[in-house]
Amino acid sequence: MQEKITSLADAIALVSDGDVVALQNMATQAAPMTLVRELIRQNKRALGLVVLVGGVAVDWLAATGVINRLIGAAVTMEQFGLCQQYRQAVEQGRIRVEEISESVLLARLGAGARNLPFLPTRGAIGTDLIKENSANMKLLDDPFGGLPVIACRALVPDVALIHAHRADRFGNIQYEPTARWPDLAIMPKAAKRVIVSVEEIVDTEILRRHPDRTVLPGFVVDAVVEIPFGAHPTSFFPNYGYDSAFHREWTAVSRDAEKVAAFVASYITSPASHSEYLECIGGEERLAHLEQWEGKP
Repeated sequence: MQEKITSLADAIALVSDGDVVALQNMATQAAPMTLVRELIRQNKRALGLVVLVGGVAVDWLAATGVINRLIGAAVTMEQFGLCQQYRQAVEQGRIRVEEISESVLLARLGAGARNLPFLPTRGAIGTDLIKENSANMKLLDDPFGGLPVIACRALVPDVALIHAHRADRFGNIQYEPTARWPDLAIMPKAAKRVIVSVEEIVDTEILRRHPDRTVLPGFVVDAVVEIPFGAHPTSFFPNYGYDSAFHREWTAVSRDAEKVAAFVASYITSPASHSEYLECIGGEERLAHLEQWEGKP
């Protein structure tokens, strides 16, 4: 079996300018943030982004000019406010948005994963989404006599970026028992290439103790990078909660171009390694605080 462990830089080198990148994300939860920072550090350009519900990762990619188009249902940092850099980029025409519902996006990715031209849904009937996305959504009569359905054109991203709890050296990926958002189940199966950051690399025998927790087999994974706290500042249940102070620090500067540039330099481009980044955010004391997130026993 082929080993899949690689460095962060080599993993993100698999992403080319102009690629369509599917990004695991649910607002303030479970985003592969270290992979996102490396996209910025490598100065990737003209990426298309596919997200179910984007958050701070989308805002950073917009602020640094990495993305020029987005397919998704929503972009928000929830209680921390709007993604101001993303909003400005959309308003100024620097990012083109294909706004679709979650059910339509999952249908499009599902068709891509199954090598089908489209999959049907009814999730957007009665909205303007069909008119606004006529190239990828068509209203069809049910051939079996039922109600109309929407045919959702297959979406095949060039690469999917995922964060998970653990992997072995062959790229078998496991998740702890937790609420798993549907993007994790379908994005990597639809994408041509899959890059995964994980909290830890373990021996294959450890994975075999809980085979039900394996969400991706190694043969669909192209690269694995071991990155503890790789989802920071988003949460990664049950390991750690989201970093409220860090989110607020970003939102406090996100309307001002000079302050955004200083933030990006301090936390993204200047730290030479992930370890240095963790020191920049507060080191062991801050990480210990995040591990004792509210509600954790």
